Amino acid sequence: MNPESHLSNRRDPWKNYGSTILATSDSNVVDDDLDLDLQEESHRDKGSNLSAYFNIICIVAGSGTLGIPYAIQQGGWITILFLILSSMMNVYANIKLIECLYHDGKSRRISMSQVAYDAFGNLGLVLVGFFFNALSVGCSILYLILSGENFKILFSEIFDISLETKTWIFICASLMCIPFVMLKTMKEASWLSIFGTISTMMVVFVVFITSIVEFPNNRDKHEHQFINLRNIPIALATVFFSYGGNIVYPHIESSMKHPSAWPKVLSYATATVTVFYLLVCIPAYATYGDATLSPIYKSLPSGLAVLITVIMITIHILLALPIYQTAFALEIEESLSINITTLAVKFPYFADVMSLLGALGNGVLLIIMPLSAWIKLFGWNRLNGWKEKTWVVFIFVFSAFGAIVGTIDSIRALYLNITKE
Repeated sequence: MNPESHLSNRRDPWKNYGSTILATSDSNVVDDDLDLDLQEESHRDKGSNLSAYFNIICIVAGSGTLGIPYAIQQGGWITILFLILSSMMNVYANIKLIECLYHDGKSRRISMSQVAYDAFGNLGLVLVGFFFNALSVGCSILYLILSGENFKILFSEIFDISLETKTWIFICASLMCIPFVMLKTMKEASWLSIFGTISTMMVVFVVFITSIVEFPNNRDKHEHQFINLRNIPIALATVFFSYGGNIVYPHIESSMKHPSAWPKVLSYATATVTVFYLLVCIPAYATYGDATLSPIYKSLPSGLAVLITVIMITIHILLALPIYQTAFALEIEESLSINITTLAVKFPYFADVMSLLGALGNGVLLIIMPLSAWIKLFGWNRLNGWKEKTWVVFIFVFSAFGAIVGTIDSIRALYLNITKE
């Protein structure tokens, strides 16, 4: 099914789809000339489809590129199938999410929280608020952990400066404050996304080439599995995280000059990210097998390739985190009271934090919440026949299993690491 035609073929609830100013069913309420002026001004302040495309890639692809090879190591080659399935589920569910923003046919909701309130009342607002805040803060923590580790490697090897990871986390947090303070909208964040996407592409290229070059030297040194049933849930958690980012999708869609192009932009961006992941995880796991680590550059031989990877991914993180925080600030405005840097210092465990966020946060927000809200707002019978209904049931079962069991496994792994100290 073509997602764009599926969206445009809907009847009354989507007659104003793509309008980012307040719409009304009564044409007499707003003067026609004033309405056109408002739309012109609104469109001048919007970004292009290409900007939205880069925003999505920059938010989604960075840390996932580093963690996906380890997810394959945990779950086996079968995890690649789950990766592709998750990409399809992500596109489907988050087209539904944006449809929910226009569900009353009169005005556009501005956030996932408002959609949850419309669908489930205060309970939905509380639940989505909890997961949204946990994921927004958690992703920021993850990025700070990774950037702190990267700065430690770079300055130790290049400048022979040895500082603890915790110290580098504080330094990185200070650096990230500069672009965050400067950004007010997602359109202003688009220039960061372009550079962030380029840095991710370079990381993919370096890992891909290095893994292929190293393959002959590692061919008989490591074991590979087709499937590891015990670790499938925690592998799914990492996969969920690697497609996370829909907490900012409403803000990205609202920044588009042509929001009706959202299904196409999301589909192309997700397909690009999936190609990045496949280019990294297949050669990396084939080369390093059961020795594959997270982040993946820990498995690469020391030298120029690792330094380039660390530099590029650090650039990506420094550019992507302000985008996350901009969306977070747009969502909660003045209620930001959590010391993200302190939490990153307390729990500097990249792989475990990634798995926990993927299972607990993205497992719910990425797929389950958008589909649940859509069904509540529009009704189960609005789905197109038994095929789409079967697809939705499968998505719910698949996502719930990964979210519940993956959360348990991730908490256990994080606990073990903390108690080792």
